Amino acid sequence: MTNNLFVKETREQLSWMNCPERWEFTDLDELTIIAPPKSDFFQDPAGKHFASSAPFLSTPVGTSFEMTTRISVNMRHKYDSGCLMFMMDHYNWAKICFEFDGQYPIIVSVVTREGMSDDCNSVQVAVDNPYLRITKQNHCVTFSYSEDGANWTLIRYFGMKEGAECVAGVVAQSPQGEGCSVKFDYLSLSESKGESRF
Repeated sequence: MTNNLFVKETREQLSWMNCPERWEFTDLDELTIIAPPKSDFFQDPAGKHFASSAPFLSTPVGTSFEMTTRISVNMRHKYDSGCLMFMMDHYNWAKICFEFDGQYPIIVSVVTREGMSDDCNSVQVAVDNPYLRITKQNHCVTFSYSEDGANWTLIRYFGMKEGAECVAGVVAQSPQGEGCSVKFDYLSLSESKGESRF
């Protein structure tokens, strides 16, 4: 881990979109966010559901970066989740989430381009606090997760708008529920190594 943006010295780099009523940094420099009811980021291609209401704590990251966190979610309702997300603008963003699908925890990714979201459910997760990672090198993006912080599994490799600077950070959401608690153990940010999937 290169650094932890949750330490007191760097928290001022972070800013809220949809600041929640309840959130706190702990003495261990962890962050807990209470997601409000019906909070989400999603732009349904069928036009039935558009939301940009979930708490999003982010920092400017330019066009290339690597961001990692370790996460746990008090999963009470279907789709309760915590995420890593980067955003170019309100119509172009993507997130990787640790989410409850109604039966068990899974990894979910959502890629939104020009106002249309592409939602993809991936693997079932066997641990309570997995690691999530975004690696972005210009227009190429890799989403990965790990159960131990050492062995990483590729979830998604995709492209976004080339040359567009963005912000990135953490999200807590409860799209169909009455809210949930999400804890992020840390938030590390480093330069992208520029490694391709291949």
